[in-house]
Amino acid sequence: MKVLASLTPRERVLILGGGTLLLVFAVWFYVWQPIAAAQNVQTERIARYLSVIDLAGQMGDPVTQVAATSAPDTPLAQRITRSGEAAGIALARLDPEGRRLRVTVAEAPYADLIGWIATLEAESGVRALSVEMSRLTGPGMVSLRMTVEDAV
Repeated sequence: MKVLASLTPRERVLILGGGTLLLVFAVWFYVWQPIAAAQNVQTERIARYLSVIDLAGQMGDPVTQVAATSAPDTPLAQRITRSGEAAGIALARLDPEGRRLRVTVAEAPYADLIGWIATLEAESGVRALSVEMSRLTGPGMVSLRMTVEDAV
């Protein structure tokens, strides 16, 4: 405080006033602005989430709709066999396990199997519970063990 005492009253007012303004500016710039910017980002983020929720609410539950509309009367094994034949996939084995069915494919192209599984879930009312693929020696060839059940 000896420094302030050695200054003239006018210099003290200028130093104290400038220091106060500098402190106010620093608090505004380093505290208030980052908090306000973060709040704006979060407000925009919440608005986007709410719009997605509104859109999803308007569309309904597409998984339930697909399952409900495509719950055929044909048994699960027949639907799997037909869709496999339609996709050109040779099924090696079908093992029933209660309401589930274990499907084994000895050898098929990876891309064909992925497309077939997607088609099963989208069009045949089937849900894949577990999928296990093993790479074979041929390029792009895999074997498949999959457990499925009715999507309903």
